[in-house]
Parts: sequence; structure tokens; C-alpha cells
Amino acid sequence: MRRIGHRGAKGHAPENTIASFQKAIDLGCDEIETDVWLVDGALLITHDRPASAKGLLTLDDALDFCAGRVVLNLELKNSRSDASATETGEAVARRLLEREAKDVYVSSFWFSALDGAMSVAPDIDRAFIFGAAPDMPALLAQARVLELWALHPEHEYVTPGRVSAAHAASLRVNTWTVNDPKEIAQLAEWGVDGIMSDFPERVPKR
Repeated sequence: MRRIGHRGAKGHAPENTIASFQKAIDLGCDEIETDVWLVDGALLITHDRPASAKGLLTLDDALDFCAGRVVLNLELKNSRSDASATETGEAVARRLLEREAKDVYVSSFWFSALDGAMSVAPDIDRAFIFGAAPDMPALLAQARVLELWALHPEHEYVTPGRVSAAHAASLRVNTWTVNDPKEIAQLAEWGVDGIMSDFPERVPKR
């Protein structure tokens, strides 16, 4: 099971900062999850849509810091339209190609963002995020269309049956955001592949 730091290690340091990323690495994370927005042509690292780039990391900053140290899971953020989400996916994928970035994949609540990323860089892994009970047959069908690598469900919507169905479709399951040790143990027993946590040291590695 993979130990994934949520926005770095936000239980220990300010989220989506170099300090938080460093703490996640210090705590032995296999991956760091972080958030990327496309705003006025700039790719910015922040959870909420920013009013400006002041004080924020850029995607390049995050890639420079994490390269060769830890896998980076880039959540493609969007608050507007499918067209905007597609543009974000395309822009991030284009930047990853330009940099020949390794050990990076993209995830999103927006199928259109993942589709945009796939259109530019089909070899970059993609994961769909969801926070509601899914129609699994429909979700798995869409996963085939978008050639997804993983599903990222909110932990409340993980069940043994859904994990098994995803695995049968050759999809990994990485769940979020889990801080309670008992819940972490239960999810590990159900066979999830990775757990995102604000306190990633609580996630056992195997």
C-alpha cells in the first residue's frame, strides 16, 4: 500500500508548500498529492482558485522540488466549465511533456480535464476522483474510454466490492483523506492500493 501525503503533509506544515512537501518526504511518502490551477496562463499550486499568483508555488516549482525524490499526483482543479477543465488538463500535460517529467500523474473530479490531458500526453497516467456513491458499471465504462490508471474515491465511498470491481478492471484504488488509524486499518484490509492522509506516517507501507 502506498503512503500518499495530502497536499504534502498538511497535518504538519502549511499545505501545498515546499515545507509541507519536504515533511512528506521526511515521513517516507511514496507520493505527494497537490492541486494545480490554470489562472491567466499560469499553472499554480493551491487548493482554492487564487486571486493572484503572489506567494504561491508554480507547477514548475513543485516539479523541480519533487523530481527524483517522490511521485507527484497533480489534481487538475477547475471551478468553471468543461471547456475550462479541458484547457487545464491540456496545459498541465503540455508542461509535463515539455519538461519530460517523470514520476508524475494527473487526477481530477472532471472527466473533461482528464480527457484534455490524454489528448496531449496519452502516456501520462490518469485517475478519476469522486466523492459520492458511484454507478460502478458506468464509472468503469468511462474509465475504459479515458484509459484510466486509477480511481480516487473519498474514503466514505470505499467498499470491498468496489475495490474488487476496480481491481478486476485493472484499476488501482487510492482513497482520500484518511487520518483515523482505525479507518486506515480497515481500508488496508479491504485492499486499497494507496491512502492519502494529512498525517501520512499513520499509513502503513507494504
